[in-house]
Amino acid sequence: MSPWAWVSARWLEEVQTMRDIKVTWHVMCLDILHENDEVPLPEDFRMWMKGTWLPARAVEAARAAQGDEAACALMFAIGRMNNVDRNRDLAAVIAAAVAECGLPESVAQASTTNEFDAAVRASHESGMALGGKDVGTPILAIPGPDGAPVGLFGPVVSPTPRGDAAGRLWDGVVLLAQTPGFYELKKERIAKVWCD
Repeated sequence: MSPWAWVSARWLEEVQTMRDIKVTWHVMCLDILHENDEVPLPEDFRMWMKGTWLPARAVEAARAAQGDEAACALMFAIGRMNNVDRNRDLAAVIAAAVAECGLPESVAQASTTNEFDAAVRASHESGMALGGKDVGTPILAIPGPDGAPVGLFGPVVSPTPRGDAAGRLWDGVVLLAQTPGFYELKKERIAKVWCD
């Protein structure tokens, strides 16, 4: 649902073709991320965030039904339809993505139940445990200096880095993760996200 997370996911797809890495995908839910915010959010944004449960539940239902590869395929199908095709009808997007991935209709149906809420929360909380309380989505887990995973928020980048640029960005992110005591590197976002 997050266009910034979508761009990072597309970047990691590219990096997997260039570097010896294996990506394991997990869901985060923007509604969980913001459920304890002290500042009230506009009602339309609050309702949009509540909708982020639907694709997260569907991805976890796909994982339960057919494993990580099915969850990844569904995540990318939903992401493409939502971010690239800009289809904002989540029920239709989830149904179409489930069909495209050859998953059972029960996966789409699970998006509107609380059957997979515990799995969504567990996935979300595992990312937050790595990244810390002051981050958002995406969070990467990268081997740190001792090999233990280090959680980093980002990268927040647009458009999707491709080719050598994708590899160089990966190398830089790994360098940061393996630098003891590294915490943050940030600049103002002046461009809108561009999803491909």
